[in-house]
Amino acid sequence: MVYLKVLKSFRKERKIVNKKYTTTLNTRPFMYRETKLIASLIDEGLDEDLIKVKVVEDNVLGLQSKDRRNRFYHEIKKRLGHLDDFLFEHFLVSDSQTSKLILLYAISSKDTLFYEWMREVVLDKWLTLDYVIHRHDTLTFFDKKVEQNETVGKWKDSTIERLANAYHQTLVDAEYASSEDEKIRLQRPIIAPDVERYLKRNKEKQLVEVLLGEVMQ
Repeated sequence: MVYLKVLKSFRKERKIVNKKYTTTLNTRPFMYRETKLIASLIDEGLDEDLIKVKVVEDNVLGLQSKDRRNRFYHEIKKRLGHLDDFLFEHFLVSDSQTSKLILLYAISSKDTLFYEWMREVVLDKWLTLDYVIHRHDTLTFFDKKVEQNETVGKWKDSTIERLANAYHQTLVDAEYASSEDEKIRLQRPIIAPDVERYLKRNKEKQLVEVLLGEVMQ
């Protein structure tokens, strides 16, 4: 299909994860609308240079500064690079909940620290039938990472607090949780059966377990 060449170029930037933690979600959040728009431009067959011109110069995302447009574009590009052909197509054409779960998959694939939070905090909540994630739960997770990782250990408390907020908001934006004051309540994702089967059969078991909130045999 016409978009495959551009999508493959997006995938070239993928690297093996080596515990390089980032605070990307602080400033480049879920971005569903923006990601859907750029994915649509790829699907139309536009080349990578033209897509960047539309984002940065023509401001199709409606962002105030060029710096922010650049940062959004590059982050979305990296996320889309984690979708294979099947998931990319279904991200474009599926119902909104399935499409948002696919984007959550891309974010979890790209962002190691967010994935670990999903695995250590969110999946644990699913498995213990305790569907409420308090702010304290997430800050405790970060306390452990401060002790375990030199990069996180250098972050300011304010950075960690903003990142905790961003993690919770990401799940809310993904329709994976609802917001309740200082906590969020998990809600079982409703996903198209063909996409669920594909994830279970073809994608990383630990990551799929996190997304679906269940342990796979």
